[in-house]
Amino acid sequence: MSRLERELTRVFGDPPVAPRAVVRVEVGSGQGLDAAREEADRLVDAGADLVVLDAPGAGAGPLAALAVLLDLEPISVVAPEPAEGWRERVLAVRALCREARPLRADVPALLQRLDDPALTRATGLLARLADRRTPVLCGGGTTTAAAALLAARSAPTTWWLAGSDPALAAAAKAWRTMGLEPLLDLGLTEGSADVAVSVVRSGLELLGA
Repeated sequence: MSRLERELTRVFGDPPVAPRAVVRVEVGSGQGLDAAREEADRLVDAGADLVVLDAPGAGAGPLAALAVLLDLEPISVVAPEPAEGWRERVLAVRALCREARPLRADVPALLQRLDDPALTRATGLLARLADRRTPVLCGGGTTTAAAALLAARSAPTTWWLAGSDPALAAAAKAWRTMGLEPLLDLGLTEGSADVAVSVVRSGLELLGA
């Protein structure tokens, strides 16, 4: 059985049942964990069978979350690009890690300290959708991977699919740590969820869903 077949049958059953209502959520901001959980409830109650979750970009918060939860050095979670401001970015993540490490066992407190609305919203959505047994297809962005790592502390990962292997090594390690295999090895971030949706639909058709 191929990796795609394994992941699709894991989430959609064997034989798999194709989702009828697919809802895309672009996470750009948020209003806290409670609001994110309520948003997830509304999506499920409205009939969503599959939620496609993407969160473009990543500030210091998601990067610090990866470093803290994966026991990585701050410098290893910042893309090694010779871009202007790289040093300042590393220093910002390092400072945030020092403050966040004592809170790693308390996800709400950790999120509050990381102070990243998109990260908090994505974490709340993933956790609540897992509670509601609703499949989620995650994009390959760093914020999405960090949110999944946070949500996995209190929610089962059974209902999540990783769309694309992230370009950032630390984000890719997050998926592997959770035992989830990305459907695509393209290293995509922007737009990866849209590509993965097409792969999921085609894969389910081949499996007879």
